[in-house]
Amino acid sequence: MIRFGFDQFGAPDVFRIVNAQAPVPKPGQVQISVLGFGLNPYDASLRRGEQAESRPLPMPIVPGVELVGEVTALGDGVADYALGERVFNYRSLGAYSEMVTASTGKIARVPAGMPLEVAAGLSQAGIAAYSLLKALNLRPGQTLAVVGASGAVGALTVQLAKAAGLRVIAVAGAANRPYLQAMGADVAAAYDDGADWQSDQNTADAAVNAVRDGADRGVALALVKPTGTLVTTAFAKVPTHPKPQVTRLQLGAHGLVRAEEAFPALLALAAAGTLNLRIARAFPFSLAGVQAGHIALEQHHAAGKLVIMKGV
Repeated sequence: MIRFGFDQFGAPDVFRIVNAQAPVPKPGQVQISVLGFGLNPYDASLRRGEQAESRPLPMPIVPGVELVGEVTALGDGVADYALGERVFNYRSLGAYSEMVTASTGKIARVPAGMPLEVAAGLSQAGIAAYSLLKALNLRPGQTLAVVGASGAVGALTVQLAKAAGLRVIAVAGAANRPYLQAMGADVAAAYDDGADWQSDQNTADAAVNAVRDGADRGVALALVKPTGTLVTTAFAKVPTHPKPQVTRLQLGAHGLVRAEEAFPALLALAAAGTLNLRIARAFPFSLAGVQAGHIALEQHHAAGKLVIMKGV
């Protein structure tokens, strides 16, 4: 089988094909033939070498934390999955592969009607969104502001928040207002139109800065109450003024919940017909596709998730 990895840090062209033996499932695991996988900013950070000190890994490194595929073998003791079932998987590394193994606690069945490209890009963003809401621990009726709400994490945060009974102020570019409204946001505002969101300043019990690099123009801090909570998804410095009493959290430092805890909430959204994850672009399942996908990761691409898919 082939994998897509790199043995030096650098630009997207450091990716190469890595030949490997197909993995054999251990007890409690399944083998998955990968149909597609999601691309995330962390993958690009890993490729550039920015994680080398905090997370040293042997070369070649094969990135990827989420995928969709078909179960092709069962390890001993696996009785709740069958050959041929399609599942999505969240993992610590290695999704950029033709085949993987995964424990049954890290997979879930793809719901009927869910496009495979959505399943490919659902796990990381979904777990991040669920973790955000758990960290904030808001009560039904409280207000959450989500800045960067048209991205994958932001969009799923909006939907999970609405399902939890929260009032949601969703902020993105003006072109994405219809998307925010379609997700059920109580207020769909544009960060590039101050008149849109300024009337909601200091009204949110908590705010999420889900902008990829954290550069949200100070909108999340402006929306949160002076004694509220502000959480960022990027490792970015958050200003302490003019609201020094705001509690500040960073998602990665706070920690993510386990897949087996988050997946039921995502599947409940899917069952209710309210799960909406926009796919910005799908690239071919090839070395050229991975390289092109990583170029797009580092550019200001259309709102939504980037994925690599077979058959594209």
